[in-house]
Amino acid sequence: MEHSELFLLLPKYEEVVGQPDYIKSKNIMTEDEILKVIKNIDEICCFIANENYKGYYDADNVYAFLYPVRIAEDCYPNIMTRMRIVLSKWGENWRIQKAQKDTEDYMYYCLPIKDDTLCEMTERKYVSVDASTFLLVNFNAFTCSTEIIRTKRNQNEIELDVRSFDIKSLSKWYEVNRKPQRIFNLNPKHGENGKGAHPSNNGHKVSILMCCKEEAKRLLDKAIGDDSKTLYYFDKQCSQYIEFKRESENIYHGFHLDAEDERRVPRYIKTIIDKLC
Repeated sequence: MEHSELFLLLPKYEEVVGQPDYIKSKNIMTEDEILKVIKNIDEICCFIANENYKGYYDADNVYAFLYPVRIAEDCYPNIMTRMRIVLSKWGENWRIQKAQKDTEDYMYYCLPIKDDTLCEMTERKYVSVDASTFLLVNFNAFTCSTEIIRTKRNQNEIELDVRSFDIKSLSKWYEVNRKPQRIFNLNPKHGENGKGAHPSNNGHKVSILMCCKEEAKRLLDKAIGDDSKTLYYFDKQCSQYIEFKRESENIYHGFHLDAEDERRVPRYIKTIIDKLC
């Protein structure tokens, strides 16, 4: 079934050998700097938790990033444990079930590459038989001025999407590349453009959709939530939060929330929405 595959890439410690030449080198990072990276990864994990995705990382790349921590663990208490917990949320080490083949030649902008994340992504995208999407999440690992890089598998050119590690960039990528896409279903009970809603629902309050269905679909593509059953976003044009309820797989209807109902939007969801807006 079509899905998205996200690959994490980190910079390397300057004294580590054996990592690809295109990966940036860093000198010793402070504990706070490393914890900030771990926190950012964890934030992304929470943001994409409801997406239909598979997450991958390279254990060798993580080792190269955390090399100073491994040789001086007393100076970095609990960092290894925190990173292991976050990586378990992110996904799995692609080296356990490697797709790339030693019999194939891989290149990145005319330079041979081997046994790295770009090779793995290239092979997985090349052999994919559905509409699955592939994204490299770049944690300042290498310089990239565009949102697409090109690799080669033998004579076949492959385009790979690249985004920086902030959730705003990932959100915009998912609006277009989510697999499968969300579908908005206009529910007559809630009306459209603030009109036509049923006056009551067995005596219960009926929330109203204040925008048109096309705008609701646009907001649905941005929406987030605790789980995929209920999603939220903020509608700037109406200055109200909008709530989406899942009817069936990938199909949602929606309505706006007044000041009273807005209280049910979780605080941390509001915090993420503020960043996205």
